[in-house]
Amino acid sequence: MKTLYELSGAFQELYADDEMTNEELEEKLQALNMELDAKVANGIGLIQTLKVAADGMKAEEMRLKQRRSALENRIATIKDYYQSELTRIGKKKILTERGTMTIARCGGKKPIKIDNENLIPQDFKKIIYEVDKDKLREALEDGEIISGAHIEERGYYLKIS
Repeated sequence: MKTLYELSGAFQELYADDEMTNEELEEKLQALNMELDAKVANGIGLIQTLKVAADGMKAEEMRLKQRRSALENRIATIKDYYQSELTRIGKKKILTERGTMTIARCGGKKPIKIDNENLIPQDFKKIIYEVDKDKLREALEDGEIISGAHIEERGYYLKIS
């Protein structure tokens, strides 16, 4: 069986050959179409098989992500419990044969708590501009010429049904 690339070339050659009779052309077209149909059917089967495998992996990923999240939440709960109880009894560090548990102060910059954003002077605020794509699209569709933007043609995709 020819590759899809070879079939494409064969169709091109067939249409370029002007010495062929209509009967020969019809016969060769029919044979190429049969090969193309088989090739496409095999391609659809391959894509569907791979999609099933990918969907199964996605489901497993979600299951593992949920399991990991549950374990991480449990770890956080246990750590909070130990920190609370050790702080309550005044212990900052305990050495064991398995390791050391320490109540330590967080590093880095001291956190800032904003009590009321409206009372903070403008000098401490950032102004962030972003393009309003809906408004830009409307203007471009109305024929306005705007430097820095244009409307592109939609692309194509392969649909299997």
